[in-house]
Amino acid sequence: MTEQIFEAFENYDFENDTKFQSGLPSILNSHKDKPKEKLNAVIEKAKYFYYSKIIQEFDYDNYLTWKMNTNKSVSSNIENNTVLSSTMISQETLVRDINNNPQSEQTKDNPQYPRTFHQLVEMISKEQPIPGIKQIPNELNKGTPSIPTIKPRPKPWEKKI
Repeated sequence: MTEQIFEAFENYDFENDTKFQSGLPSILNSHKDKPKEKLNAVIEKAKYFYYSKIIQEFDYDNYLTWKMNTNKSVSSNIENNTVLSSTMISQETLVRDINNNPQSEQTKDNPQYPRTFHQLVEMISKEQPIPGIKQIPNELNKGTPSIPTIKPRPKPWEKKI
């Protein structure tokens, strides 16, 4: 039964899973200075974590043992490189789109928010407007104030005993 779980994990379509793909850039940002082999290991651990939390739980050490015994490491490296290159390209495209055109595909009702904290910090440091944040002018109301119609409450020392 565990072999079926491992094979289902190997065959799972992570590239078209929007929840997994939306979280992957933040993981890759925190490991962007690491070599490609370490990134592949980080991506595989992220896949394991996501799959075991969302789809079905299994033991990662048992999976690695099974993977070594079935010689799946060669095909898995090819898949990991494909996923890595596609996610790096999509991440670069996302950052480039936000930096060049922060208002792209943004409507008043549905603003396009930055996807990661790093992107938000980058936009703030470059003094770019943050989508979805209402700009409030730094001035008082220029209209004339209304005349009060209600008698003010008496202060505690003004009360009659």
